[in-house]
Amino acid sequence: MLKHWEAMSDEALALAAKQAEEKAFSVLVERLLPRLRTMAQSYHLPGVDREDLIQEGFLGVMNAVRCYRSQAGPFAPYALKCARNSMTTAARTALCGRNEPLRDYAPLEEAQPADSGLQPEELLEASEFSGELHRWMQTALTGCERQALRLFLAGYPYSEIASLLSSHSKAVDNALQRVRRKLRRFYSIHSVST
Repeated sequence: MLKHWEAMSDEALALAAKQAEEKAFSVLVERLLPRLRTMAQSYHLPGVDREDLIQEGFLGVMNAVRCYRSQAGPFAPYALKCARNSMTTAARTALCGRNEPLRDYAPLEEAQPADSGLQPEELLEASEFSGELHRWMQTALTGCERQALRLFLAGYPYSEIASLLSSHSKAVDNALQRVRRKLRRFYSIHSVST
């Protein structure tokens, strides 16, 4: 069953993840994690933690899955652009209090292409991270949080999610905020140093 997901294209995985297939999302994360790390490493800014940037990139990939339209083109470049935008926003926010303009800053390196010659150890780490993420989603999130996350990733607005879950928009917002906090905690605990 695992090989079935790994054989799928990024685009097919994104569409499956959008339909609440958690394993498809895990495989996408496994594929993109090395590039997110490289992208985060290219930001050399004082006061901006690399692990926080990777986490923000991960949230950008979640939003990319949610908003992806197959007619628009390949998924990976779109997801990486969303991840870069999330990282840039996080970096701007981190530096905002210091009154240092970030608009002149740019990453020093571009993300590596898909065939970047990753070492087997890096691929194994990404695969292990993907499995941990999938298991974590099954155990750490409540039923309400999992359902709200699935519907959110499928592109439903808060009002429709609330209607489908027989709840209120505020309860949906609270559930998704808890998911975000738990994801940040999960990532900070399970991040693999490079």
